[in-house]
Amino acid sequence: MQKPGSDFASLKAPPLRILVTGFGRFPGVRDNPTALLIQALGKHRTRLAHLGIALEGAMLPVEYAGVARTLEELNETLKPDAILHFGVAARRKFISIETRALNRLSLLHCDAAGARAPRRAIVRGAPLAARSTFPARQIEAAMRGAGLRVRLSANAGDYVCNETLYLSLVRLPARVAGFIHVPRLARASRPKAASRSRRQDLAGLSRAALIAILVTARKLRQDRAQAHVATPARQDFVKTPGKRPALDRVRSMA
Repeated sequence: MQKPGSDFASLKAPPLRILVTGFGRFPGVRDNPTALLIQALGKHRTRLAHLGIALEGAMLPVEYAGVARTLEELNETLKPDAILHFGVAARRKFISIETRALNRLSLLHCDAAGARAPRRAIVRGAPLAARSTFPARQIEAAMRGAGLRVRLSANAGDYVCNETLYLSLVRLPARVAGFIHVPRLARASRPKAASRSRRQDLAGLSRAALIAILVTARKLRQDRAQAHVATPARQDFVKTPGKRPALDRVRSMA
């Protein structure tokens, strides 16, 4: 018998495989908070598994040529239902939920290997813009409800982050894909300065990531339920989730 409130797991549905990625250092950013985030999320893997979420974490190279190859390898190996990318936007003071990617790269900025983009377009002949397929507005609302500083963004830049999102949307078969930019983390050695700048610490960043994971899982479950709504044998095993439990789950994980 299904436990009350278990809105992310169903008795018969297979687990949802969600891939969360981060990046390492690159010119201008020696310590990338998303690398720490991937490590921190590892301790929540077991609890998420109980909710029917198979969490996978991976690091992507900050390289124009290498990121496409790595994304393809991860897709072939893991076959994720959803992909949530996290990258750092060093000049921003808030979490940015990216709603689109553009088919363009800067020809000026070097990647972590010291190389520049070979051409302006990420995929020749492809559309200029690709819209994110994760529930951006729902994630934003849930993060705001948790007291996080967050905004929707239509500018993922023209660096490897934008390339990563664009390739995930136009080249990979995952049902849901999105990108979230995060600011630099607050310095533990300077608590007063961190308080004035209102920067997130690693715990706050982890909470934001968990919210994004849970809200995305809820969307996938809803889509799965709608796909099977005409099958009576499945109706007993699908529960349409509510909005509040996602935040309750995050609080219990913190």
